[in-house]
Amino acid sequence: MKYFINFFSIMFFTIIFCSSCGIFTKGYNEYKTAKTFHNNDDFYQAALYSSKSLKLNAKNKKALKLFKKSFKLASNKHKTNIINFEKINDNSKWPKLYYVYDELKNLNNELISIRKLISSNELNINSKDYSEELNRVSPLAAEYAYNEGLFYRSQKDKKNQKMAAKAFKSAQNFVPNYKNSTELYNKARKAALITLMVIPFNGDNDLVNYIRNRLMMIQSTESKEFLQIISRDHVSSILDEQKFQLSGMVDSDQVVEIGELSAANQILSASLVVTNRPPETIVMENIKQEKNIVVREETYFDDEGVKQTKKIKETVYATVSNFKKSAESTLILTYQISDLKSGLLVYTDKIRANSKFYHSWATYQGDKRALSSTYKRLVNTKEKFAPSSSELSMQASEKITKKLIKKISDYYSN
Repeated sequence: MKYFINFFSIMFFTIIFCSSCGIFTKGYNEYKTAKTFHNNDDFYQAALYSSKSLKLNAKNKKALKLFKKSFKLASNKHKTNIINFEKINDNSKWPKLYYVYDELKNLNNELISIRKLISSNELNINSKDYSEELNRVSPLAAEYAYNEGLFYRSQKDKKNQKMAAKAFKSAQNFVPNYKNSTELYNKARKAALITLMVIPFNGDNDLVNYIRNRLMMIQSTESKEFLQIISRDHVSSILDEQKFQLSGMVDSDQVVEIGELSAANQILSASLVVTNRPPETIVMENIKQEKNIVVREETYFDDEGVKQTKKIKETVYATVSNFKKSAESTLILTYQISDLKSGLLVYTDKIRANSKFYHSWATYQGDKRALSSTYKRLVNTKEKFAPSSSELSMQASEKITKKLIKKISDYYSN
């Protein structure tokens, strides 16, 4: 009963302490994020996040103070940028001006939205409508992006077609359905689309098949715009028709022929190296423990005849054996992307991931009261069986798969 009373007392005071720190306060995370942006001089994002915080908790005076400060600094910075951009002599200034005015409009919208929650005395900032400025620069920015798209589209290689698609897409962002930018975007995107054939990876079959299959199944929205990964079923059907064998394929001419048959532009190959450190246990024996503790209390009468209590202490001893068990699996994936026509290497990288197991426990001989708090915890901990090398390797393969998917996504999104 005493244990439970102490436990709930500790939990109660912990909650009170955390609440006083703001951890459980609505909008605290948004306010914390706003402070981080403000400290990094990103006053625009600081204003947006402090506004989010106020929408969750309008009574947060700190968030209000940060919003007002960030709003003013962001507005001044944007107005300075407008003056500088207006001095640019060519049409490249229009997209820049659009983005600045668009952010000023967003700031103004946030001001209007939280003004409903905060009294005018506390939020004495004047709002400004930037619709007129945006209406002025939007068609000019769209025309600049459209002309950029036409320029890049005249170059027939995939890289320039990709730039053209992005430019036509920007034109639509500035002015929806601007001229025939939607049609031209679709044509440029189709011309820029790269078909990537993922051939079997070298290495442990279970692991490389898992990594490869996950890569082909999962693509980010960004990479899908300009990348098409050939599925295993698609490649297998081609191989069946042409009497090729997918497993164990090593002939480079065969790879090129399969790539041409599948209309692939690039080929991804990879090799996986696995290093396992099997479970090992390190034992530290004869760890001496001693502590001076109260073993009993005795009563006595002092010189004035008053009853007193005296604590009788005694040194107790124990010997500890500390066991530490660990294991690890490390995976290194080296991958290459090659151009099918030229056979040249266009990109290569190496990814590393590991999975570790660690467990510690202890046994003792002697008086348990002599143990330190650490060893008291460890002697109450039971030994655990270490996962097998294959289990650790599979855990590491999940990590390396996520890294590979992100790497491929970033490469084809840029």
